Amino acid sequence: MHSPTWKSFIKNLSRQHIVDQLEEDDVVGKQRFYLFRIFTLSGILVCFCVVFKMLSTIPNAGILPWLILTLSSIMLSNYFLLKNTKHFSRAYNILMWTVFLLLHIVAYSCGGIRTGGLLYHGVIILYAYHLLGIKGGRVFTLLFALNVVYFYCISTFTNWTSFAMFKEDDDLISQDFLVNALFSFFLIARQGNYLQSGKNVIIQGLEKSKRELEIKNQELEEKNEMLKKYTVKLEKSNSELDKFASVASHDLKAPLRAIGTLTDFIAMDLEDSMNEELKKNIGTIKGRVHRMEALLDALLHYSRADRRLPQLCNINTSMLLENIIEGIKTKRNYKIQIQNSLPEIYADEKVIKAVFEIFIDNAIKFNDKEQAEIQITSLESDEEWLFSVRDNGQGIDAKFHEKVFIIFQTLNARDSFESTGAGLAIAKKIIENQQGRVYLNSVPGEGAEFGFAVKKTTAKAYRLNQESVLIS
Repeated sequence: MHSPTWKSFIKNLSRQHIVDQLEEDDVVGKQRFYLFRIFTLSGILVCFCVVFKMLSTIPNAGILPWLILTLSSIMLSNYFLLKNTKHFSRAYNILMWTVFLLLHIVAYSCGGIRTGGLLYHGVIILYAYHLLGIKGGRVFTLLFALNVVYFYCISTFTNWTSFAMFKEDDDLISQDFLVNALFSFFLIARQGNYLQSGKNVIIQGLEKSKRELEIKNQELEEKNEMLKKYTVKLEKSNSELDKFASVASHDLKAPLRAIGTLTDFIAMDLEDSMNEELKKNIGTIKGRVHRMEALLDALLHYSRADRRLPQLCNINTSMLLENIIEGIKTKRNYKIQIQNSLPEIYADEKVIKAVFEIFIDNAIKFNDKEQAEIQITSLESDEEWLFSVRDNGQGIDAKFHEKVFIIFQTLNARDSFESTGAGLAIAKKIIENQQGRVYLNSVPGEGAEFGFAVKKTTAKAYRLNQESVLIS
């Protein structure tokens, strides 16, 4: 019947709703409040017990017990008037100064420097460090040190202090020391017990973190196990891919060459009797054979594009481009212009050359203008070098920008325009393998700009980054 009222009292006494206002991860704030609660309630209990002992054992105890009760009431009011986290610091300071004032006042009539209340000084210093931090702890350490010196002086050289409270009775003086010793030990034990118990929010936080870490470690072990299995499967797939590449390079080409040779023999045997349609069909067969050989070469090249160790060196990109341009073989009319002075970079020369060749070849081959005009530029940023190859061709619609980098994907029908559709895919693969990137900017009717970026790096850093990459 009285259970809800009792629970309500306990809840109000714990002031848990104030703790709930703190951030979930503010364990220090929670720790301080819990110690504040322990010290306040335990201190009030000690005060009541001391007052009860005084009133029951000391005749005519005077005003001191009632003064102790008054200061205890201030401590209790300070505890229950605390409404939100903004006033935590103020409440902690009021508590500490009230306790200091209480011990200071009691000492005058309870023995001065020899008062049993001196035992509480160590307790207060410990709580000061926990509630007010290092600065506050040092302040109260100094304050109590000065207080002890002060009471030594006035106890030695003046008559301001005495055992008047105990009527100079040695038995009462010993009882007072016994009670204060026990209560001071009790306060220290309450603090120590909380700090070492499972109720300590810091310990709880550490245990929670430990449990979460154990769960994450377990998950990581499971993922590592899965990764090992995937690695085995990947190694197996790579091995099978290498075998397939070997087959594609040799075994599949053999029948193609046989078909091409046989087609030539048939054409020679029927040379005098072939009509135009038969000539066209034979030409189509030979064209398909050449296309299949080109597709197999492209597939082999693509599969091995990122499987070779980087050969790093300083590259003069201006000279590299001059050599590429001199080696261009095409009947198309074209003009290549280098817009600015190209830099010297540290990278894999074969990769940079291959990408430039692919971009320039595409800019000429897929250009719909009478003269293909190509502009090559470079741009430096804080972390990378950017190179672009811009043409004056028909441009590429945005919806095809990703498609052009997929192997064997072409925007033109192969019967009307012969192409394997592998060049851009290879360029993308080999650049990204060396921590670079490729990009495409294009609007239909306004040409296209294919570019790639190479990260700036020192030789040492690049080697360390690449030493675990096996490409063959």
